[in-house]
This record gives sequence, C-alpha cells and structure tokens, in this order.
Amino acid sequence: MIRRTLASSTFLALLVLLLAPLQGMVNTTTIGFALLLGVLFTAIHMGSRAAIAASVVAMLGYNFFFLPPILTLTITDPQNWVALAAFTVTALVTGQLSAKAKERTLEALAAKEEIERLYMELQGAFEKSSHAEAIKRSELMKSALLDAVTHDLMTPLTSIRAAASTLRKAERTSQTLDPELNRELIELVDEESSHLDQILKGFMELARIEGGDLLLQTTWGALNEVAQAAVKRAQALLVKHRVYVDIPDTLPLMHIDVRALAEVIYTLLDNARKYSPDASAISITARQVEGDVEVSVSDQGSGIRTDDLARVFEKFYRGKDTRNSRTNSPGGLGIGLSIAKAVVEAHSGSIWVSESSPLKGTTMTFRIPIKEDEE
Repeated sequence: MIRRTLASSTFLALLVLLLAPLQGMVNTTTIGFALLLGVLFTAIHMGSRAAIAASVVAMLGYNFFFLPPILTLTITDPQNWVALAAFTVTALVTGQLSAKAKERTLEALAAKEEIERLYMELQGAFEKSSHAEAIKRSELMKSALLDAVTHDLMTPLTSIRAAASTLRKAERTSQTLDPELNRELIELVDEESSHLDQILKGFMELARIEGGDLLLQTTWGALNEVAQAAVKRAQALLVKHRVYVDIPDTLPLMHIDVRALAEVIYTLLDNARKYSPDASAISITARQVEGDVEVSVSDQGSGIRTDDLARVFEKFYRGKDTRNSRTNSPGGLGIGLSIAKAVVEAHSGSIWVSESSPLKGTTMTFRIPIKEDEE
C-alpha cells in the first residue's frame, strides 16, 4: 500500500513538473483537467488511498505552479481559492469514485471467476453422474438382454434338441414311433427353427436400424393388402384367436414400403395374441384422418401396466407381467415394438398406445401420412 501511495505521489509530481513550463501559455482550467486525469489514472490502477495522496500532490502543485502568486503556496485572488477548492474536491471525489468503481469491477470479476469455477465443478459432477447413470442403464440393458436371450434362444434350442434326441434314439433302437408322435416332433423342430429364425432376423433388423441403414423400398400399395399379408404370416400364431379386419376399400393407395408396414402389423398382432386369452378377438381397423391413414390393432387382454405405458416401445424392454391368468407366454426379446416404431417413423409417422385397460384391453395405433406424389 505504501509503495502505491509513493508511486501515485511521484507520478502526479512528475506530471506537475511536466506541465509547469506551460504556465502562462495554457489556461489554468486546462491544467486542472490534466491533473484530474492524472488523479483518475492513479485511482483506476492503484486504488483509493493512492488516489487521495495523488489528489493532495496535484492540489499543492496546482497551487504552487499555476495559481498566482506563482511559486508560492499562498493565494491572493479569492476566485483562485474557489478554483483550488473545486479542484481539490473534484480530485478527491473522482479519485474515490474511480477507485470504488475499480474495486467493484475486481469484485465482479472475482465473483464471475467463482461462478465459473462452481459451474465447472457442477458440470463435472453432472457428467460423472450422467456417466454413472449411463453405465447403470447399460448394465440393466445388458442384464435384460442376457435374460431375454437365455430364455428365448435356449427354449427353442432345448425343444429342437429334445425332438432330435427322440428321433435319433428311435432310429438307433430300430423302434417305430407312432406316426402322430413322429409328425408332432417334426412340426416341433420346424416351428422352433422358425422361432429362432425370427429372433435372429429381429436382431439383424435392429442392427440395421441402430446403424442408420433402414432404407425404405417404397411403392404404391393398398393398406388392405398389407394387412391381409400380415394376417396370413401370423396365421400359425393366431389359431387360438378370432381375427377381424375392418379396412375400408375407399382408403387411397399409399406410397409405402409394403413389406416393412406388413411387418409392423404382424408385430402388433403377435404382441396382441401374447397378452390376450385364448378364443378372444383381435381386430385390425383403419381410417383416414385428414391427410393421414390411422391403423389400430386391438385385443381383449387385461391391458398394460401404467408404469410400462411410456416404455413399451423401448428396445429390450418387456415390462412386468401381472396377467397371470393368460395362457400365452409372452416371451420375446423386447425388440419387436421398437423396430415397429422405427419403421413407422421412417414413414414420417408415429405410433402409440391409444387405449389400455383391464376392461377394454389394449389398442396400439400408428398413423402415417398419405403421400400423393412419389418422393
């Protein structure tokens, strides 16, 4: 602090000496403004105490060199007393104000740096938390996937191996199996092989979607034909259910990927039969809503848990089963609906659960725009 006081006093003394030769050539008011600038400079760069010392030196120098009688610290003209007093007060006030302004600026900068430091710490903590949460979600997903793969791959493999073992044992012992049993074993191998093929295709389709390789092969098609193709494909799965299709022939032709949309309806049918009792009805309906076509698949099951509604279209998510009365095991890897969602969105559409309750069952609906011109 003493160094700053001495430095400011020295600076103002040198400024007075530099301006002294101009006495008589430059108006005293101009000299006063020059000295005031010097005081402001010291206030800004050295603080309030240094500014006070500079003000005193500037006042004495102004009196000694520029106010008559020159080279004395006495003043004869009353007007010069007023000028000196005004200069002294102005120098002190401006010096103090400048010093305070600098202090406030420094405080603001310090506060800004502190805020930035706290923000960086908070961001770092958030990133660590997000990373930990991402790892946790990844582990949960891996666990869910492992559980699904263990169940849905091992079950058909076990059935195939059991059937093959029975047929091989009969061949080795030269036993003749009952024709009905032989037929059932062959059908079991065929069905479970198809099940494995469906699972692997689901993985391949999901990999394509995750890799951004979902390219639609669009053509003009009728929605009724798409729905009938899906029902035909799902026929073996729906033998215990009654299926109704209500799609008006008046719906316009659509520029769509016929195979992909048939896969969407097939997935919704498969999902409906898994979660609805035997002999219950599953319906497919469609209607035109302004410039879109809306398709719904409804079942008579016991609905979806409220906690699961927001996540039914997430990959590998299967939800908790509370419908113990159903006869169909849901199974599945939890990727069918996520693939269906990706296909619908690739058509610039949307898919959602439009209704779900224990009394009315579940209705899943998707809507895609009618494109009049091929893109």
